[in-house]
Amino acid sequence: MPNTLELQQIASQVRRDIVRMVHAVQSGHPGGSLGCADYLTALYFQLMDHKPANFTQEAKNEDVFILSNGHISPVLYSVLARSGYFPVSELATFRKINTRLQGHPTTHDGLPGVRIASGSLGQGLSVGVGVALAKKLDKDDHIVYVNMGDGELQEGQNWEAIMYAGSHGLNNIIASVDYNKQQIDGGVIEIMGFDSLRSKFEAFKWTVLEMDRSEERRVGKECL
Repeated sequence: MPNTLELQQIASQVRRDIVRMVHAVQSGHPGGSLGCADYLTALYFQLMDHKPANFTQEAKNEDVFILSNGHISPVLYSVLARSGYFPVSELATFRKINTRLQGHPTTHDGLPGVRIASGSLGQGLSVGVGVALAKKLDKDDHIVYVNMGDGELQEGQNWEAIMYAGSHGLNNIIASVDYNKQQIDGGVIEIMGFDSLRSKFEAFKWTVLEMDRSEERRVGKECL
């Protein structure tokens, strides 16, 4: 298992991949991808129990990651390639004609590591809740991870999923929110914003942890 320094080196490589992919085609969403590089690196290279060499859609007896905010596909493609799901050389085909690496992840091209198409925002947590419930029914004690953006929480479907998971005690799902307070049309609070995101989740019986990026960097330096 990689140590802290090795994880930081992997995350740096992931960031280089993101910049190269987006710059090569002058298209894509680098900001959110770069912001989530550390988190996805930690998931795929340390925390998750997953099977890059034996990928199946059923995901039996392994953890599952769902990228709800699919526009940050560059970071997902990089960690998938770097952890062995497909050749790193395929990253050079990002957003090109006939590529499997579309701007938003799709399933029809059979890209290993991608289990749902996430072009439309606000759907990932509902899918994650379904997967978590299926694992409960199958007596599979693995974890479902869902990454979301704060802007997509304006979609009401998210709150139905949050309510369902809390009321049914689905303790095998972890949802992360990239709470950067920005979306494509401007500030989240200006478009259709909300305050006290933590209290909203807690009201639906979720356990909430908050991470401040400046604190994250300080802790990382102390671990070296």
